[in-house]
Amino acid sequence: MGCPADLAEPLRRGEGVVAIGVDVSADAVTAVVADGRGSVISSVERPVPRQCRADADRLAQEIGSAIQSLCAGLADDLSGEVSGAAALVVGVSVPGVVDEDEGRVRRSETLGLQDAPLVSLVRRSLSSQASGSPGLSGGLEVRLYQDAGCGAWAESQWGAAGRNCLYLAVGERISSAVLLGGAPVLGEGWAGQVGRILVPDPDWSGERARLEDVASVCAMVRRHTAGMLDDSAGSLGSAAPEPGGCEDASDESFAQCATGLESLLGAIASGDREARRVWDTGLDCLAELIAQGVGLLGPLDVVVNSELMRADEAAFLEPLRGRVADLVGDLPAPRLVAARLGATAPALGAAGRALADWK
Repeated sequence: MGCPADLAEPLRRGEGVVAIGVDVSADAVTAVVADGRGSVISSVERPVPRQCRADADRLAQEIGSAIQSLCAGLADDLSGEVSGAAALVVGVSVPGVVDEDEGRVRRSETLGLQDAPLVSLVRRSLSSQASGSPGLSGGLEVRLYQDAGCGAWAESQWGAAGRNCLYLAVGERISSAVLLGGAPVLGEGWAGQVGRILVPDPDWSGERARLEDVASVCAMVRRHTAGMLDDSAGSLGSAAPEPGGCEDASDESFAQCATGLESLLGAIASGDREARRVWDTGLDCLAELIAQGVGLLGPLDVVVNSELMRADEAAFLEPLRGRVADLVGDLPAPRLVAARLGATAPALGAAGRALADWK
C-alpha cells in the first residue's frame, strides 16, 4: 500500500494526478481532496435523493455530479496548480459487500443495491460530464472500496491506528475492517460484515438478534425509545416490538438517531435504569466482538469510530476497555482507542487507496 508521502500534495507534480475520495451513505455523497496529513483541502457534500435508493444509475449520476462540482472549484482552491491535463483518480467507498477487482457492489442493504457495476456507471457519468470541465479533461481511473476498509486505511495512515488494527464503525449499522501490514483483509468482499452476526437478544430471553439491531447507535436509541413507550403505555396493553425486530436502519435518518442518542445519554446521566440497561447490554455485545477478534488476531490496535463517542470516556471507552480486558482472560488486552478522523475517514481512505493503487 502507499505511505503518507503519496498524498503530500493533492497533485502529484511529476505524474499530474489528482486523487479524490468519495464516501456514499444512505443519506449523502461526500467527495474530498486530502493532503499528506489526512487533512481535507476541499470537499463537497450532497444529500442523496430518496429515489436514488436501489437505482445504481441515478446514484452514479449523483456521485459524478459531486465529483464534477469538487473539480470545478479545485483549481481555485489550489491557486491554479491543477492543469486541465491532470489525470483524475477517484476512490468510491460504499457500505456492504464489494468486489473491488470487478468494481461491483455485490450487496448493500443501506443503498438498496444488488450486483451493481458501480465503477463503470460512475466512469460513464464522469465521461459524459467531462466536456467543458477542465478538472475532468485528463485520464480517468475509478476504484471501488468497502467503507470500513477505507476508514481503517485512513486511520492507519493518519489517525489513531497502527499498520495492524481492527477498525469498528458503529453508526446506523455496524461494520469492521482488519488491516494487516497496512492492507485491508478483503475476504472476497465479505470481510467486515460483523453487524449481521447473531447475538443473544438482551430484550427477549432465548431469542437472537443481529448485532447491529442491538448495539448500533440507531438500535440503542430505538431500544431505549421502545422501553419508554412500554413504560408509558402501562396497563393500556400496547403491543411490544417483535424480538430482534428493529426497523431497517436505512429507512431512518441518522440525524434522528443522533438526536435520540442525546436523549439516551441524558437519561443515563439522570440515573434512568432502563437507559443504563440498554447502554450496558450494547457495550457487552461490542466487547464480546472485540475480544473474539483479539483471540483470533492477537492484541492489535482496536479503533472505534462512532457517534457513541459523544459519551465521555468514562461512560464509553473505559467500560468497553474493562469488558474486553475481562473477556480476553490471560491474553494481552488490545490498545482500544477512539478514531481521530471521524466521519471523513472513509472518504479520505478512498482517496488514499485509489492513489496507492493507481498504475
